[in-house]
Amino acid sequence: MDESKRSLDELLEGMGIGEEAESVKPVLEERDPVEESGDQLDPLQVVEQFMVGLLLYLDPAYSIETRISDERVYVEIVGGDLSKVIGKEGRTLRAIEYLVNSVLAKHTGGTVRASVDAAGYRRRQEERITRLAQQISDHVIANGEAQALPPMRPSERRIVHLALQDHPLVTTSSYGEGAERHVVILPKGLKEQDDGE
Repeated sequence: MDESKRSLDELLEGMGIGEEAESVKPVLEERDPVEESGDQLDPLQVVEQFMVGLLLYLDPAYSIETRISDERVYVEIVGGDLSKVIGKEGRTLRAIEYLVNSVLAKHTGGTVRASVDAAGYRRRQEERITRLAQQISDHVIANGEAQALPPMRPSERRIVHLALQDHPLVTTSSYGEGAERHVVILPKGLKEQDDGE
């Protein structure tokens, strides 16, 4: 039997979900956003409670380090096999972050957001995209012609825009729809119609 399938089967059985299970019981209990005292949980508590509960089911070797700054909760997953929580091209990590932000929105009304990272994966991706933006901007300056970057997710396009927002010689715009949306780096003065990003 495939090792990853066996691990998933064991995980599901540990949650009470087996092939012969008649009904699926909820894995994570939802906690009331208001404690018995009537005080609302702070965002850090909400994130920590959710993440600890989630990671305990995945692998007890995982733990988290958290901090809050400027209305954003930063979570770093440590311990265990971090490649499993990162997933292919960071998909699992993005899914975890989506879940965390959904829980936070329910408890805080969307005023606080979370960033989830593991083994510095997100930080390295941001540095890679920033370097690419700088390399392409050097090429644009040398040739005087606009250059398109490959299609990117919104968070990646935002990194490019932020990396070059104060550049004295180039500017950025986003073009395209859906999965084909991409950033174009242009010499200043040649900026075409910006479609809102």
